Amino acid sequence: MTDFDPRGIAITPVTVGDLPAFLAAIEPIAAEVASGDILGALMRHADAVIAATAIGARVERAWLEQQTPDVLVELAGRVLEANADFFVQRVMPALTAASERIAKIASGGTPGWPGSSAPGSAIGT
Repeated sequence: MTDFDPRGIAITPVTVGDLPAFLAAIEPIAAEVASGDILGALMRHADAVIAATAIGARVERAWLEQQTPDVLVELAGRVLEANADFFVQRVMPALTAASERIAKIASGGTPGWPGSSAPGSAIGT
């Protein structure tokens, strides 16, 4: 075990700027993570776990690569916790609502965002 305590690193949900790299990094491990098989994800896709953890913890990957495995496991777990909670409670409901609005528009329902009065109301005329 290392003398470094990774619990001192503040972990917050990823930002929009982090999304492309973070989503690319977690794509190969998404199934294992969703099933709770973090060890399997690490064993089969260590590079993806390291990349996602560095992005999510906002630490340099080179720094993370110099740490012992317990630091990676601690940070990876905290990154997953912070982002799973964030995605489940905030992002998924927003995506679901947007999808429902788009489906309603596509099926000939009321156009526009809530509160808009006409299809062109978002654009000044």
